[in-house]
Amino acid sequence: MTTRTLTRPVAVLGPAEGFTIIEVMVAAFLLTVGILGMIAGFDGARRLSLNSERRTAMAHRAQLELERLQSYPYAQLAMVAAPTHSSEPLNPDYYATSTSYQYGTSAEESESLVLAAKGTECASTTETGCGTVATSPSGRACTSKVGACEWVDGNVSGQVYDFITWHTDKNCGTGCPAKENYKRLTVVVTASTAGKAPGAVRVSTFVAEPTE
Repeated sequence: MTTRTLTRPVAVLGPAEGFTIIEVMVAAFLLTVGILGMIAGFDGARRLSLNSERRTAMAHRAQLELERLQSYPYAQLAMVAAPTHSSEPLNPDYYATSTSYQYGTSAEESESLVLAAKGTECASTTETGCGTVATSPSGRACTSKVGACEWVDGNVSGQVYDFITWHTDKNCGTGCPAKENYKRLTVVVTASTAGKAPGAVRVSTFVAEPTE
């Protein structure tokens, strides 16, 4: 009797397949670039959000200061002395001279500063609302009077600058005073930050003589 033995072909195994060191390095590099880009995106969004929060706080503070000034009697809205002109363009006093204040970017947007005349406007320099012009905002709280002072709102702090000027209404007609038609209240708020500080916030409004 003949016995048959069945045999299966033996598969020949080739070299083991896998990643080379070059491929691993390329993959790690691409992953690192992607992670760094994502971190940069998050950091940029955080800075934009922080800057927006600072601007909101500054605008809120400027509006509060404007409302505070509007609460004073008309005759007490005055500055007892002109602010000292600053040579630093980022300082709001840069646009102030001994007799005028440039409330806008155009040279035509310049008005005469209101100065308190003792006996007519502000019976004394200590009267609430009358301006007390300081050479620096440092050390003075924003609670009374007109002028520069410091402000703090949470983690945001800076300076508040008040300016009161005479506005001439060209459409007022012959029944109005020659130059002193209204008083313009201008408030400029700046922020002090470790990095790049946001631009100043400027708000302005008119106040008319109640008896006119």
